[in-house]
Amino acid sequence: MVTEEAPGGDQSRRRYAVGVSFISFLGLLLAYLAVFFRSEPEPEYTYASFKRHEEGPLPEVPKEIWDEARSQLRVRLREIEEHRERAAERRRLEKEEKENEEEKEMERRLWAEAVEEVEAEPRELFNLFKLLNSNAGTESEEQQMAEQEAHALQEHHETHKNEDGKPDPDSLLGKLMKNNVDKGAGKVNPNQDRPDEQFDEDTEAKKVAMSELLKKGGHGNGEDLKQQFEELQAQAKKKANQAKKVFEEKLAAEKKKLAEKQKAAKERLEHELKSKQLKDQILIMKEQQEEARVQEDSIQMGISLYCWALMMPFGYEAGLLLEQKRQGVGIFECDEWAVYSNQSMMADGSPFPFPVHEVTGPNGEPISLFVPLGGRWHTALNRDVFNQVWLKVVEVDHYRKHDWIVKVDPDSVFFPKRLKQVIGRRVPLKNVKMQGPEPDELDCTYCKKKGFTKQSCASHVHWLQSQGHTCRDALTSVARDPPVDCGCKCNDFACDLPADQAVYINNCQWGLHGPIEVFSRRCIATYIAGLPICSNLLYHAWGEDIFVDQCMIELGLTRVNEFDVMSEIACGDQPAPCGQTDTTFHPFKNVEKWFACWNFASKYGHGPEDRLASIIVEQAEIMEKIKKEEAAAKKID
Repeated sequence: MVTEEAPGGDQSRRRYAVGVSFISFLGLLLAYLAVFFRSEPEPEYTYASFKRHEEGPLPEVPKEIWDEARSQLRVRLREIEEHRERAAERRRLEKEEKENEEEKEMERRLWAEAVEEVEAEPRELFNLFKLLNSNAGTESEEQQMAEQEAHALQEHHETHKNEDGKPDPDSLLGKLMKNNVDKGAGKVNPNQDRPDEQFDEDTEAKKVAMSELLKKGGHGNGEDLKQQFEELQAQAKKKANQAKKVFEEKLAAEKKKLAEKQKAAKERLEHELKSKQLKDQILIMKEQQEEARVQEDSIQMGISLYCWALMMPFGYEAGLLLEQKRQGVGIFECDEWAVYSNQSMMADGSPFPFPVHEVTGPNGEPISLFVPLGGRWHTALNRDVFNQVWLKVVEVDHYRKHDWIVKVDPDSVFFPKRLKQVIGRRVPLKNVKMQGPEPDELDCTYCKKKGFTKQSCASHVHWLQSQGHTCRDALTSVARDPPVDCGCKCNDFACDLPADQAVYINNCQWGLHGPIEVFSRRCIATYIAGLPICSNLLYHAWGEDIFVDQCMIELGLTRVNEFDVMSEIACGDQPAPCGQTDTTFHPFKNVEKWFACWNFASKYGHGPEDRLASIIVEQAEIMEKIKKEEAAAKKID
């Protein structure tokens, strides 16, 4: 059965094909336009790049780090250069060793001397037996010797030949040929055409025996000649063995001598190279020494210390401080010093030998420096006494003109320069700086500008800082007189500063100990202002040092552990004889012991951060090594 196709079937398929083609073309066109007009993707920002975008470029690398990096680079470059020099020297020695023919010449010379010593004959018959067998002429490596031997044999043959021209059987040549001595002798030195081969005493002995036999004329029959030849050969072999023994002994001695000479040369070269390396190291260290000297001057000039001591008006302390003052050491070497006591004169009524600030009670009443002993460690409970002293320090008001305040006991051997080195080279101590001008007279209460009299000076300073001004700029701005500004005479205590500006040093693994206490100026100001907050600690039976430590922790001040600031018996150390790298040694309670410690420490020790002294000590050690290397090289010569 045939089915009739719908009349519109072909037309529908054509329309379908056209539609598909149009859609495909449209898709390709859209893809092309998308590629052509596509926009660059948004950059992907990492946290680090976003942070740089928000906070600006990275901070500048400190000069100390660059200097250290350059110093390490110079040392590394020098090491590379030394490695190249050693490699070149090694190649030169290997080349000389390859080209050296000294040992071969020595062996040939020693053999000749050995032969002369045992009166051995020279190699006269080098090719004699070849001539006896072949009568072929005079071809030989020793041409002249062979010609002489051939000529002698020819004369002997002419004298003793028979009518047929053959050797006479009774002649030496005939007898030799008859008994085949010549045939055996011709084979005794298979190496005669190879003179470089090792010496063979049997071959040499047979040559010498044949030479002697020819010289004697060879009388007797063949058996006698053979016996004479063997006797001469035995004698020659004995001499050859003696010569060989002498040769080997001399060769061994010369080899030993040569080995010792080479060893000495190698050792001398090593000493010279080591000495050169040490001298180069000295040159590098001189540059480091100059850099360290510049840094040391910068540290000593850039850090200011206010040092004070509390003195009993009786006992050894006055005499101890007086001698320190006479020699300008201890606290008297600081940028400013002060001595505090509870009286205005000595207990015997005589005046103090130097200015003293008198400490009184809260209402001006006299106080006693006698305190009870107690607590866990049975120490002086002197908290209240020292709090009154600290109030007096603030009242005298000299401390705020310095970066650091240092309280030192009179019996502590103290080196201010060493302490400055520690402060100037260690973080966060090195970050403590005055952030603004220090007025002679503080007037930092309320603003004097009309309309702002109820606002504090500090609030104005904080507001300026919040607007992007530095502490110094804010202080300078509020110091302008009304009506321009508040007329506030403030220091950086009024500024909002990082916590690392209020810092103190913990000098012992068991907590702060009192022989030396080191505080930043902002730390002391915060401590005095925060004493009421620490009233909850007063019920503890503590000494001054423990109370100060715990109160400052309570106030949130920055505590930095620096255990090489002090060497003290109560902290588990052995300070005497004071050769350690500490800034303070305690206790030394009389003048003789105090200055014995000070002299020893000054002569043999240095501070924990005294880089200049470390370089000088290292230079001295290297110079001593150079002397030893040079002496060792001369000894070898």
